[in-house]
Amino acid sequence: MTATSPTFSSKDEIHMAHARLKDLTQKQPFPTVEERQQALQRLHDSLLKNEIALLDALQADFGHRAPEESRLLELIPLLGEIKHAKRHVSKWMRASRRRVHISTLPASAKVMYQPKGVVGVISPWNYPVLLCLGPLVGALAAGNRVMLKVSEFCPETNSVLRTIVDQALGEDWIEFVEGEAEIANAFSQLPFDHLLFTGSTSVGHIIMRNAATNLTPVTLELGGKSPLLVAPSADLNDTAKKLVFGKTLNAGQTCVAPDYVLCHHDQKQALIDHMKQELAAYYPDGIQSPDYTSMINDRQLDRLKRYLDEARTAGVECDNLMPQGPIENDGKLAFHVLHQPNDELGVMQDEIFGPLLPILTYSELDDALSYIQQRPRPLAMYLFTQQNEDQARCEQQITSGSLVINHTLIQVAQADLPFGGIGTSGMGAYHAEEGFRTFSHSKSVLRKRGPNILSLFRPPYRRGIHKLIAKYWPFL
Repeated sequence: MTATSPTFSSKDEIHMAHARLKDLTQKQPFPTVEERQQALQRLHDSLLKNEIALLDALQADFGHRAPEESRLLELIPLLGEIKHAKRHVSKWMRASRRRVHISTLPASAKVMYQPKGVVGVISPWNYPVLLCLGPLVGALAAGNRVMLKVSEFCPETNSVLRTIVDQALGEDWIEFVEGEAEIANAFSQLPFDHLLFTGSTSVGHIIMRNAATNLTPVTLELGGKSPLLVAPSADLNDTAKKLVFGKTLNAGQTCVAPDYVLCHHDQKQALIDHMKQELAAYYPDGIQSPDYTSMINDRQLDRLKRYLDEARTAGVECDNLMPQGPIENDGKLAFHVLHQPNDELGVMQDEIFGPLLPILTYSELDDALSYIQQRPRPLAMYLFTQQNEDQARCEQQITSGSLVINHTLIQVAQADLPFGGIGTSGMGAYHAEEGFRTFSHSKSVLRKRGPNILSLFRPPYRRGIHKLIAKYWPFL
């Protein structure tokens, strides 16, 4: 179990790795609950053993990302998810009893939850630990072998992750795959028993097309534009605190970060003033504060700057809310508010994934709800209100992956809540019991005992029993 995972550089090697895991699955198709719990415990212990190395690697890959922030965003929720799965997996594995039709009696029926087999996981760069090992937790709890494809943008983190999974799982459970776009494309074409992808919607289309070749079931965790709706009754000081929290962690490079704000036009200036105060408290030296995270690379930074340039060219007012330092430095970009950008601009078409925040205003709450309804379904929606009626309307009228009332981002760290989008923001869910079900096959099992009542209904059909059926069948 301590053998080192190889580095893959060709499609043939990836196919061989998949075949090896497939062979292991055929030899041991149903790991016991003890084996699953032990694998999860070893993963937990290996994470703690390598914590400092992992935090240092994340700092190196991002350029600037405080170790405390990495621990908060990646390790704490991940360890909580492992503990939750280990505690509940025996209950999740229990078969559920089902009723049988009267014509089948005496008999018994159940649904058992069988490992799907070999699961593929393609993880992104923005949370290279949580979004790599989080799906692994559900897949292991369900008894699967796993191939992990990690992002090429986080080489230092990948090196530590490889050590972690080698120590915890080795060749018995996992294959660890690195490589760029060509390897990722080949990976998604493997005949997995299930494939989970976390990333952009555009790449999600490619992944789904590739998986369709083998009729591989997929879970897609995408993203999109998650709105934050400020109702007229909202506490604006509290709203600003939690908005800044959700938008600045990881410098906004979060799939469920608030992407744009809808507030009443009378609230706008007060909300911005509270945000300025909160940002100054978080980052007293502006972007030069050591706790402010960098963009992962120049490509992402340049993309955000293009959004700003396009908006300014279109006449949109763009305010820097962090005047204590430079606007840009060492891969960091100051937090900007964009006032009323039109829907045709890139900042309103694409997922922002950075510290830019469009603010739109409304006159009536119905108009704001209608605006959200008319757009692609978001991965998350955030509502700030003091009125239960507002919550009920959002629960019933807005379809989103999750709905959070009076906070941001905290839904991701809830070990007993499913996580997933709908429509362009994703397909399927993982975490919690729903994650176990995602990576399990629900197999029906029917056992017949005693006399065969159905023999009474065999041909020839002109016997008396069929006359009774014709008369009474709606009541059967």
